[in-house]
Amino acid sequence: MTINTKLKKLEDKAMAKGEYAVAAAAAHLLQDIVCVDKQINLVGAMHEVGYLQNSFSPYRKEFRADESAWIERCLSRLVTADHDYWALASLLGCNGPTTVSIAIGLGFKSAATRLYERFDKPKVHVNTLYLTANGKVLHPVLEIGYDTAEMKNVDVGRARALSLENAQWQPGDCLGVGALSLSMQAKLPHGAWRSVWTAFETWDA
Repeated sequence: MTINTKLKKLEDKAMAKGEYAVAAAAAHLLQDIVCVDKQINLVGAMHEVGYLQNSFSPYRKEFRADESAWIERCLSRLVTADHDYWALASLLGCNGPTTVSIAIGLGFKSAATRLYERFDKPKVHVNTLYLTANGKVLHPVLEIGYDTAEMKNVDVGRARALSLENAQWQPGDCLGVGALSLSMQAKLPHGAWRSVWTAFETWDA
């Protein structure tokens, strides 16, 4: 089955189920199949409405022939966009260290790393990155969390800003506690969140 046929079937199925964002993303991609932004939009929309990996992984495989270019485009969109959930979710499944490296190449700086455990899966390594700092306010903020066994992104986040309680914070200091404003988070196998305000706490890994 060709990718065009798959997309048309996906569009029809999504429309019938009332998943209009997926239907629209598929229709737009059919008009310009090589457009990376439209490819990102489709993968992100499928994750947002709750499709599991076995449903959208064929599209990720089709579109991510050059994974580094895919990551860079997603991150470039997230530099300025506070509400681009689709670009964020499209980082899921990509190589974690590569994602961090490309983000640093775009000007982001690592502020902290941490590990957290999952019940029946390997630990997740999270790198908190920021583009600029103004006193205790870091903005924008990215969190890249990847599986420590497969090294694939499983938990990613983006916020307009992180406001720290430590007014004397300097690069290299522990972030401690604070609050994220206008934050988004995407997880595998599923999970999509948006919040106006979210408590933040970290520690060194």
